Amino acid sequence: MSVLRHTSALVTLATLALVAAGCSSTPDSSAAPDGAAATESSYPRTIEHALGDTTIPEKPERVVTLSWMNHDIVAALGVVPVGVPETWGGDEEGFTPWFRHQIENELNAQMPEVINVTEDGPDYEQILALQPDVIIGVYSGFTETEYKRLSEIAPTVAYMERPFTAGTWQEHTEIIGKILGEEDKAAELIEQTEAAIAEEAAKYPNLKGASFLYSTTFSSGATEITAYISEDPRVRLLHEFGMVDTPQLAAKTADVPADTWYGGISLEELDSVEADVVLAWSYADADTKHTLEHPVFNRWDPIANGRYFIAEDNTLGMATSGPDVLSIQWAIEQGYIKDISAAIDGGAVVHTAE
Repeated sequence: MSVLRHTSALVTLATLALVAAGCSSTPDSSAAPDGAAATESSYPRTIEHALGDTTIPEKPERVVTLSWMNHDIVAALGVVPVGVPETWGGDEEGFTPWFRHQIENELNAQMPEVINVTEDGPDYEQILALQPDVIIGVYSGFTETEYKRLSEIAPTVAYMERPFTAGTWQEHTEIIGKILGEEDKAAELIEQTEAAIAEEAAKYPNLKGASFLYSTTFSSGATEITAYISEDPRVRLLHEFGMVDTPQLAAKTADVPADTWYGGISLEELDSVEADVVLAWSYADADTKHTLEHPVFNRWDPIANGRYFIAEDNTLGMATSGPDVLSIQWAIEQGYIKDISAAIDGGAVVHTAE
């Protein structure tokens, strides 16, 4: 599977990542106790993940990230990465507003180098030249070849269990906190972010228990809609607002492969899917218009009654598809939770880029 997780108008094949496991060695138990900030004496430490055990010999200073969310978390923990992937929904240089703000305003630093990535993988020579102490791809889908080459450059940490969907943003923050020796700060960031979510969601009681399906808009010729699995980060974030999966989701996505984060629902089957609200992201206004005017889709109960939220803004799509301790707060400030609440009440929302 490619390093990149591309998005399409029908299904989100979105972003880059890499499989890593790296620098195999005998597991070391010298990591700092839970909740304790790491010191130089608490290294080496070993991180277990789906592709093996990666030993990090000393507290990393030069960090390369190669997956969604990870560079945000590294920056939030006070470390400026030396290399990061170009981010979908970012500005002309490939940076999201929340990441740029953290680097330039909070850390008063220069933006990192953007790693070139193609279908054949990342630019290994470019990564080597950055002389990383560690390569992080906790939300990734590295191939064995990519992992092997990366781990020859520096200790590399891959996804924990399942490519692209493994773990919550809280777990990613904890893991990266352990990698960087910043467990206390990671715990503090998690607590602050959870509190922000709870405070905002409490303003909208109709969120609690509301059933939803997360999908995409589609283009001409489509015969099905996308249904993101319950473990997908954008779906898990909605659970934190108090919302619940449509009862039909489990059955509709039961057979998706281990490296896939969505299933399909035939347009003819839509009437059998119950949802208080439908959420989706869209590449462009043309796709949104085609979807909402589709003679089958627009008769589906939640659509016919205006109970939908569509994000045409790729930046908001990125913030909520790969949620983390920086992007969640940004999405809240953009009115994400408020708009979903309005959609549940039949006030259809199409969020466009400003």
